[in-house]
Amino acid sequence: MDEVSDTQPRLQELLEERARLWEEVHRLRAERREVAYYEKLAEQMRTSVSWRVTAPLRAGKTIAGKVRRKLETRRSG
Repeated sequence: MDEVSDTQPRLQELLEERARLWEEVHRLRAERREVAYYEKLAEQMRTSVSWRVTAPLRAGKTIAGKVRRKLETRRSG
């Protein structure tokens, strides 16, 4: 009888750990689905006509920012 009563706390501990791990698995699966969703969304955006058409504008903005920073550095130096 004493052996059975000793196993009850351990059994409860294991059941709680199983429940915690089950919740963690579901959380990780949800996170993976969310990541996959946003990766797919980003890929659709990158392959869209509007993204490809505006690529030169984005490149020009990047270059203009670099030139502006370089000019500011020369002026202050």
